[in-house]
Amino acid sequence: MSDIQDRIGIQPAVQDELELRDKAMSGDLVLSISPTTVAPSPTSAAWTRNVVIELQTAAGEKHSWYSADLSVSIADTSTAGTASITDTTPAMVNGRCVVVVSGDAQDWLNTETDTLTVNNQTVLGKTVTGGTSVETFTT
Repeated sequence: MSDIQDRIGIQPAVQDELELRDKAMSGDLVLSISPTTVAPSPTSAAWTRNVVIELQTAAGEKHSWYSADLSVSIADTSTAGTASITDTTPAMVNGRCVVVVSGDAQDWLNTETDTLTVNNQTVLGKTVTGGTSVETFTT
């Protein structure tokens, strides 16, 4: 890591930004996916939910300097409904991305699920582990 925080005359915001980039270059990169699970009641109405994906440090600091496309996919176990997303390569801007998951107006029964999968990403030549956000309809 650099000694930027010890340099006189560099604005605190710039020091913070450079410190975050130092952390990223050393491999302190985590994809935060929220919510990881959600359990609404079964429904026959159309529905949507937002999944927030952020590139962070292990301590939860957002890498606001980072912008790139992610790679995501959607799947479901519904016998009648279909879960969907509008883009399988949504843009992460300033370290943050929101993916809207939608379900059509069909019967979403007890224990049926939809799963948004965020694939592993490569950032600064390092593999950042992806993850999932799972919605399970539960009575």
